[in-house]
Amino acid sequence: MHGHAPFVPSRGSQRITAHQITMTETISREADLKIYEIGYLLVSSIPLDKVTETVTLLKDVLSKKGASFIAEEAPELRPLAYTMVKKIGSQNHRFDQAYFGWFKFELPSGDIEAIKKSFELNKDMLRMLLINTVKENTYLGKKAPAVLVKGEEAVAEGVPVVDAVVATPANIEEMDKSIDDMVKGA
Repeated sequence: MHGHAPFVPSRGSQRITAHQITMTETISREADLKIYEIGYLLVSSIPLDKVTETVTLLKDVLSKKGASFIAEEAPELRPLAYTMVKKIGSQNHRFDQAYFGWFKFELPSGDIEAIKKSFELNKDMLRMLLINTVKENTYLGKKAPAVLVKGEEAVAEGVPVVDAVVATPANIEEMDKSIDDMVKGA
């Protein structure tokens, strides 16, 4: 016990342990995490029984980069607003419908470019959109609650209704007069 003094670092030096380095890397990685959502359109020429396999490949790309899944929607065949063209081999193929789905996940921002590139290079990908988002659920569902109008009274399940407008057939003369009045007032 005699002879060895305990190690006391001088003012300018510090001993850093492996645990402190690991904790610093973990904190840095967590601070770099961002929430992303990828919406994708898969070509409609994929057989229905192969769509799940294609989605699994896309999820594997995310999982291999350490993505933490928050939510997703399985792809569903939908008509497109306009015809999209994709070059497959040496030919252009036109698509009027596609399988639409999406993933919401958390990932370090440094890994997102590689994921984006992998999705774009997928042979079945027609188009994809990558956005930064928030963790909270912002999805409102496929349809808004329906409001039934009975005479002058509106009824909605679980939705407070302040006023209801009862639609009447349009009268061409009244619309023309209304347009004339707006033009004269301008």
